[in-house]
Amino acid sequence: MNQRPFVYADINCPFCFVLHERLKNLDLINEIEWRLVEHAPSATVQELKYIDILNAEFKAVIDKAPDIEIHNPKFMVNTSMLNETLNAVSGCYPDKALEFRDALYRALWIENLDISDPTILDSLLVKYGVDEFEFSEQQQVQLLQWQSGWEKGDFGHKVPVLANGAGDSITGLQNESTLRSFFKNEAVQQVDQYSACNLKFNEKVFMLGDSLSSQVVSSYLSHAEYDFYKLESQDALLSKALKQNGALILVEHQADPDFKFCKQFRAMSQSTTPVIYYSDKLTDKVEAQGFAVGVSDMLDVSRQKESLLGRLAMHIRTKHQLDIISGYATHDALTGFYNRREIERVLQRSWQTACRYSIELTVFLIDVDDLKKYNLKYGYAAGDEALMGIANVLSAGRSEDIVGRFSGEEFVMILHNTPEKELLKIANRIQNNILSRKICYNKDDGNDFVTVSIGISTTLANKANNYTDLLALADTALNETKTLGRNQAIKLRMA
Repeated sequence: MNQRPFVYADINCPFCFVLHERLKNLDLINEIEWRLVEHAPSATVQELKYIDILNAEFKAVIDKAPDIEIHNPKFMVNTSMLNETLNAVSGCYPDKALEFRDALYRALWIENLDISDPTILDSLLVKYGVDEFEFSEQQQVQLLQWQSGWEKGDFGHKVPVLANGAGDSITGLQNESTLRSFFKNEAVQQVDQYSACNLKFNEKVFMLGDSLSSQVVSSYLSHAEYDFYKLESQDALLSKALKQNGALILVEHQADPDFKFCKQFRAMSQSTTPVIYYSDKLTDKVEAQGFAVGVSDMLDVSRQKESLLGRLAMHIRTKHQLDIISGYATHDALTGFYNRREIERVLQRSWQTACRYSIELTVFLIDVDDLKKYNLKYGYAAGDEALMGIANVLSAGRSEDIVGRFSGEEFVMILHNTPEKELLKIANRIQNNILSRKICYNKDDGNDFVTVSIGISTTLANKANNYTDLLALADTALNETKTLGRNQAIKLRMA
């Protein structure tokens, strides 16, 4: 077989962007057909479940490709519209197709622009001189063929997928050596599962009940591609629901006629997960009892088979909206980190846990040096971009560390059970990684880069002190760094 090499890829995928950069570096990008697919057609820019997955994927990309500059936009774009536009541009301006695709990728993954915003997309079209083009039926058919080929292929719904001239395919991000070998039609070894993006997401449903009605509900769920888990007891259901964030909890009324589970779950959790009771026969009295204790809905399976999936989907949409509102209440809008109020709550819980198990607890206060000067010179929008660059460095750190935005230019990081001798090394690594971003104070000469100062406080937690004492000591350490100049770190230990 001799075919033109191709790649199945999605604009939304950080792995695909890094692959695009590597193929450019190898001068292979012009030799490969870039087939556009929708990796997660149901994803929207606001759904937190996809944003959480994106954040995890981004951390994996940083680990697998430290040589490629990439910034986490912390949102997703409308892939369908972008694919149609990019494919239409490729048909009308084949000589500019690569340049425009590269501009889209970099606008999203370097500049963190919402390229599905018509205003931003139009400005890019004008900039690259491709503002006059037509959407043809042939191009629409081509997109459908690519999507079908990718979905029906044995790729596990992952991207990127690469195919060489010999007809062999491989999934995931490859290093430059492997890419050279693969596109020479040489045999290569498949990479690990964390080098590919997989946004396929089935909603989790937890279920209690074993009657005929339960079998009917289970059948509907399985055909709708829910991941549902049947639990054998109320205790098992409660344990599962408290540990995992399910999309729905379904309880057969006959298995819990007194609504004991709902009462316990509502008392023990602030979860937005709907709790729905169902039966093959419901009375007004039973429904009133259920709603009085916090049941989200009551389903009469014998009468509501046709509307059952629609009702469940409505509850899931409501849960997602509540999760978004909850996210805004606890997270910083710019960086996606915990806001000050929430990070203090997390620190308080961490202190209690550290006291209970007598372990080391550490706080980093990270202050952006002279950010006000940067804002005055380049504007607050540029200042926000600088903060996002710093936030990306912090989010790509150790997965066990917790980061929050404490104030305009100040971040806080909580570290558990970390050896004291490692703390300054971690601080220096953060500072060096931020310096490597080369965020310039003076863009004329490019020699003066944004830096951070770090105050560190650490202690073997005990009830004689409080988490606020640890935070205050970190602030003292941070103030001491200011006497030494920029890009300094000082560690203090609380007795």
